[in-house]
Amino acid sequence: MHFAQTYSDAVRDDDRANRNFGRVIAKERNARLQNDNPLNGFGSETSLITGGRFQSQKGEIDSEKANRYHSEGMITTPTLFSYQTSSGSVGLFLAPRVVLSESRVTNKEVRTIYDTEGTFLLNQEIAKLQFAMEIGRGYNRLDRYGFIFVGMSNFVSMSLFTNSGFRITGIRLNAKPELENWFAPPWTGYLRELYGGRISSENILFWQEFRLFHFVYEDPNHNTNFGIGSGQRVSGRYSYSGIEFSSKPFFETWGFDFALIRLLGESKTSSSPWSESKIATNSHLGFFSIHSQNEKLSFALAGLVAKKDEKDRLDSNSNGYASCFAEPRVLGGYSSFLLYQSLDFVHPPLFRERALSQNPNFENKGIQMFGIQLGWDWNSFLRSDLFLNRADSILGKGTEAILKLSVAAKDFGNLVSQFSVSYTEMDPRKQRVLVTEPFTEREPNKEYLRFYISLGIQF
Repeated sequence: MHFAQTYSDAVRDDDRANRNFGRVIAKERNARLQNDNPLNGFGSETSLITGGRFQSQKGEIDSEKANRYHSEGMITTPTLFSYQTSSGSVGLFLAPRVVLSESRVTNKEVRTIYDTEGTFLLNQEIAKLQFAMEIGRGYNRLDRYGFIFVGMSNFVSMSLFTNSGFRITGIRLNAKPELENWFAPPWTGYLRELYGGRISSENILFWQEFRLFHFVYEDPNHNTNFGIGSGQRVSGRYSYSGIEFSSKPFFETWGFDFALIRLLGESKTSSSPWSESKIATNSHLGFFSIHSQNEKLSFALAGLVAKKDEKDRLDSNSNGYASCFAEPRVLGGYSSFLLYQSLDFVHPPLFRERALSQNPNFENKGIQMFGIQLGWDWNSFLRSDLFLNRADSILGKGTEAILKLSVAAKDFGNLVSQFSVSYTEMDPRKQRVLVTEPFTEREPNKEYLRFYISLGIQF
């Protein structure tokens, strides 16, 4: 559908976002169905895609678990079978994949993941309108910037759209952490559902794209200790409503993007049938980017603001912004330490750092982050970018510089790769107690290094 992409496309997200100032626009599965078989009758196509990514992070204090890494390699063979008629088309998309991952946070962990994308596709013209449907298991992205959901899920989605650019889309999906095997035990603890829809329009008036959306995330009652009759039971219902806007070019090379999201919800926790506590959530997130793209030089000024919870403890109002399936690529994406802060496990990160998911925690999740991007295209396959970011969050006030090198070559397979290093200096704004209260000192500034590499090759 309009928000769908294959898992194999996900390896290209870094490059897409880097060249589009945080927006990730992937080729649709249904568009493949129409474009790859222009003639009536049966058609098929297949390819081999391999790649992976590596993250390494080093910091100031051992107790912060700062010296950590995560790496994963992937191989998949996406295959599309299709049948085309004069008024529509049907298809079957299959993409079995194997992922080998290794990570260290506190202990070393090695995992091999077997999973498969398998979706049935349908396109049909109805009274000069195009109807499209997908059902199965696949990789989805609910918003352009990755603030709500990016990942694997079982899903069904339907769209109705016109050639003039108007589209109405509805989707319902059941998400599960990506680093879980397809043949793993039943998803008892992971029956997390998202459903909702979007109205969008393209290339009308002064905008390139304008979208209104509303999605509801439900985490049903499940036992957090995975034992029947023991442990706490947690359930929640959260709605993400918002706007995404991307302008047409003005002053020849300039553009403006923004996204606004309102988060409302409620969670319930019970340790026994007669004991229950409720926490309400009322939060918001905003992002903007003003940018210019010339023949060689590109420039962007961007900002991200997510509301922070007022109190540093659990209470009846937990108003930080969070989404356990978020994966934004703005302001440097995975290359940015300030965006993916993950050292403090007392206050989990605003956005997930690896492809793992947990119950959303809305305590003190806020962040204010602003940055500048300067890019230079040396030639058709080599590009370099410099990001200068400043953020205020639960870890303190920090400034970072990111140097990124991007390679996109089509001579020997279709290759996309990124290499980046970031340096961050963080003022924790905390006092350290030496003996007792009067004897304190200000914690010194901390320094962090983050290395990130991503690679994807298609044959």
